[in-house]
Amino acid sequence: MLSLTRNSYEAKAESRFIEMQSELSTLVARAKRTVEAAQADGERIVVAAQSKHDAALHRFELLKLAGDDSWDAVKTDFETAWTELRHAVAAR
Repeated sequence: MLSLTRNSYEAKAESRFIEMQSELSTLVARAKRTVEAAQADGERIVVAAQSKHDAALHRFELLKLAGDDSWDAVKTDFETAWTELRHAVAAR
């Protein structure tokens, strides 16, 4: 009788391990998809921030070249580009 109970218990435990392995495989697949999505999102954020940086740098170069008659307008464009860059780089 004891042997039958032990064998039954071990068989049930083995069955649970098989089920758990399936759940672990599902968890691994879900984690992998989450990491890939986060990486893609991170890359998108970096590309957008780099684009804002390039735009602000371009506006700064224009500011340095602007004559007295256009300097205020170019300065306003630069400040807008700079603000957009700061927002793009701000901690997320």
